[in-house]
Amino acid sequence: MSLIETCVSFALANPLYWFCTGLLLNCVITPLYLWKTQDSRIVGLSLLHFAVLYAIAFITVRTERSLYKDKWVALPLVKKARISRNTSLYCFKLKYPFETLHIPMGYHLAARVTINGERLVRYYTPVNVPNTEGLLELVVKTYKHGVVSKYFDKLKIGQYVEFKGPLGELEYDQDSATELGIIAGGSGITPVLQVLQEIIPSPEDLTHISLIYANETEDDILLKSQLDHMAKEYPHFKVHYVVHKPNGLWNGDIGYVTLEEMKRYLPKQAEDHRLLICGPPKMNEMVLSYAKELGWSNGFHKGNGSDKVFVF
Repeated sequence: MSLIETCVSFALANPLYWFCTGLLLNCVITPLYLWKTQDSRIVGLSLLHFAVLYAIAFITVRTERSLYKDKWVALPLVKKARISRNTSLYCFKLKYPFETLHIPMGYHLAARVTINGERLVRYYTPVNVPNTEGLLELVVKTYKHGVVSKYFDKLKIGQYVEFKGPLGELEYDQDSATELGIIAGGSGITPVLQVLQEIIPSPEDLTHISLIYANETEDDILLKSQLDHMAKEYPHFKVHYVVHKPNGLWNGDIGYVTLEEMKRYLPKQAEDHRLLICGPPKMNEMVLSYAKELGWSNGFHKGNGSDKVFVF
C-alpha cells in the first residue's frame, strides 16, 4: 500500500483526527497570516474552514456509532475494577470520546467472545450513569461454571469484546403505573438499575417504586451505595434487601424472597400497578408463583413488554 493510500485509509477510519489537525492549523495559520498581511478577509475564510470541519465531525459522529442492532462492533477494554468478591466493573472505550449511549429503558446488549474457536454470546445491561461520555460500562458476575463470565474475569486492558444492540422488549410510558414493584436477584440488579435511573430522577414521573433485592451474602450486594443513595434522595423509592446466608452483623431479612415479603414490601395487584422481575431462573419461577397467588395475572416465565408482570 502506497503512502497516499495509507493516509486516505487512516483519514476514513479516523475522521476526528483530521478535524483536530485542521482546527489546530487553522488556529496557528490564521493569526500569523493576519499579522503579516493585515488582510482581514482571512478571518472570514478561517470561520468558513472551521464550520466545514465541524460539519464533517458532526456528520461523522452521527452516522458512525459504536453500537448497532444488526452488526457486531469490537470495543477495547480500558478499565477493570473489582466491586465484590466475584463481580467486576468493565469499562469499554466507545469510538468517540464524547459519544454517549442511548439504551432504551430495560434493554440490554449482546456481547460476543471467541473461546477455543467457538463464538459465544451473552447479554448484559450497561450500568452507565446517564450521559456518561466515551465509555460502555458493564457489571459482570463470575460464576463457578460460567464460561463467558470467567473469560471476562481474565480480560486484560486493551483486549476487545464484540457488542451488538440495544435489544429488548420492555415497554414503559411515563406515569403508566402509579406503583411499580420490582424483585431482583444477584446480577439481575443491572437492568433494574437502568430502570431506576430512568424513572426516579424524572420530576415528571411520579411513580412510586418498591424494590426487593436478594443475594446470597452481604458481600454479593451489588451497587448498594447507589441504591441507598437513591432511597435517601427520593422518597418515592424504597429498597429492601434479602440475604440468604448472612454473617452475624446482618439485621435485615434472611433467606429467599417469600410470599410474606412480597405482601409486605411490594404494591398490591391493581389496574395501575406493575411488577418487574429479574434474577436467576429458579428465583424468577418461584416469585412468579407467589405473584399468581397474590392475584397477578401472569403465571408464566416470559411475557411481552407491555404485560403487567414482566420478566427480563
